[in-house]
Amino acid sequence: MDIKVLEKTERKLIFVVEDISIEMANAIRRIALSEIPVMAIDEVIVLKNDSPLYDEIIAHRLGMIPLTTDLDSYKLPQDCDCGGYGCPLCQVSLTCEVINTTNAPLEVYSGDLKSNDPKITPVDSRIPIVKIDKNDQLILEAYALLGKAKEHVKWQAVSNIFYRFYPEIEFDSNKCAKCSDKCLVSRMCPEKLYDFSNGKVPVLIEDYWKTCTLCKSCEMDCIEEAVKIRIKDNTYIFSIESDGVLPFNVILQKTFEIFLEKIDEFVERLEALEIES
Repeated sequence: MDIKVLEKTERKLIFVVEDISIEMANAIRRIALSEIPVMAIDEVIVLKNDSPLYDEIIAHRLGMIPLTTDLDSYKLPQDCDCGGYGCPLCQVSLTCEVINTTNAPLEVYSGDLKSNDPKITPVDSRIPIVKIDKNDQLILEAYALLGKAKEHVKWQAVSNIFYRFYPEIEFDSNKCAKCSDKCLVSRMCPEKLYDFSNGKVPVLIEDYWKTCTLCKSCEMDCIEEAVKIRIKDNTYIFSIESDGVLPFNVILQKTFEIFLEKIDEFVERLEALEIES
């Protein structure tokens, strides 16, 4: 397997993977989407709520606030010695106490949540929760724990992940030179992958494969059939968007750890079946 990073920001990662099957590419996508555990608020105790929203709505909004996650310090509730009842090894407490002493409505934000662990906090302090009027209060206690997105979307480690095929375009400039409408290909390409600035023959732009969507409009519309498009075997372009709950290196590392665990589990079950038969 060969991996080449094309773009990396705080919330987005694009990379090319070579020498893997489409089945493995899809397994990577599905594991990253639903199997990586992250922190999210799962229980809320509302002590005072003068806002116009019901307690249940506020609890739902709190649950959907992404929290930074430390996988080394916490366990899944089902794997914890406490049996999931809640302890410092599997649970984090967050409190919110806002009293509006102004003469105008006050917005309560995710930054008003105070965690007992500085490593587990909202990824963005400006996520709105509710608005309270003057002299109103919002006092609550919330408990966050690890979970997986296959149980609830609030435990999703990535905002989005998808892959696409790696395009390869073969362009015969000799055929193009005979064409009566030499700029047709460059005009029909929605991604503007062809440069016709010389006024004679369209030229593929550098790194065209980064933006090519394989729509094949250039191949279908070329009068002289000078363009041939194919997919590079066992090569895929991955795009991952994150809301910041985990760094990308942790997401990828955990994805492959889970993948190998599933392979080992499959082999063990297969061997057990062979023994029984």
